[in-house]
Amino acid sequence: MRKLYFVSRIISLELVICEQARMLRLGIVDFDTSHSIEFTRRFNHVGVSQDQCVEGAKVVLGFPGTSEMSPERIPGFQKQIVSCGVELVDHPSEMFGRVDAILINSLCGSAHLDHARLCLDAELPVFVDKPFACSLHDAEEMFRLANLAGQLMFTTSALRLSDDVLRLAENANRAGGITGAAVFGPAKRQAGNPGMFHYGIHLVELLFAIMGPGCEAVSNAYTDGAEVITARWKDGRLGTIRGTRDGCTAYGVVAFCESAVLQSQVSTQFVYRNLCQEIVTAFETGKSPVAHEISLEIVRFILSCMKSEQNDGCQVDLSSIKEDD
Repeated sequence: MRKLYFVSRIISLELVICEQARMLRLGIVDFDTSHSIEFTRRFNHVGVSQDQCVEGAKVVLGFPGTSEMSPERIPGFQKQIVSCGVELVDHPSEMFGRVDAILINSLCGSAHLDHARLCLDAELPVFVDKPFACSLHDAEEMFRLANLAGQLMFTTSALRLSDDVLRLAENANRAGGITGAAVFGPAKRQAGNPGMFHYGIHLVELLFAIMGPGCEAVSNAYTDGAEVITARWKDGRLGTIRGTRDGCTAYGVVAFCESAVLQSQVSTQFVYRNLCQEIVTAFETGKSPVAHEISLEIVRFILSCMKSEQNDGCQVDLSSIKEDD
């Protein structure tokens, strides 16, 4: 029995070692957004319910960074992240060799390129939180650097991965496919992430999650309290976004299909969990859940909406957006 006990202990130890070997070590760059602590809680299984926990990765290192948009938020989030067992570093480069992948969580999209360049030079795969970039130049440059380094880089809004959105997409396929869609939700603006690059990007991602890529033109009717974007796809389908700043707001989708009209509110309850699961899968497989071309189209879409807004709501072709925009 004693021999059997030791054999059992050895096998158990080997299983623990194997499990630890499979655990991805993540580093987080910039703490000026709540996503930094929300992701960390789910990866590290701290302060969330069991059904929110994500297996396969752990945040082990973090760089608090600075912020042009919300520097006052960093100390509070830093304290919470440290309480999750994360070690702090004074520069992102101190993570290199100690992590398997990087999460760039800067609130401001214009901060992402410099961080991405540094991490890709170190041959690390990278997830970039929304907004990926606030200019076409930065977006194209980040993907160029990722391709040059042969490393995975991707971005997505957590709303794209809502259980309600995934379920609606499945039902739409059974209803003969989508002929058009309307999405609605909050579209608060904040200096630093212009136009729909701040909260509005969730609505843009929702529309693309339902309609797919291929938008060719947009027009944006803007007021201080709301904006309504009409988008035309290359196959003639139309999609609309209502972004609200005044009054009650909630996320929702209407999908017009061949044989049904499907409606759904979009719950945010498990969107962080689903995104963190997607991050683990992407880093394990090396495959992006959202193609680079789609992410670039979304940047062009938002820049086109801004251009339309600045020109009294006139129609703007996405193809008119150039690299210096």
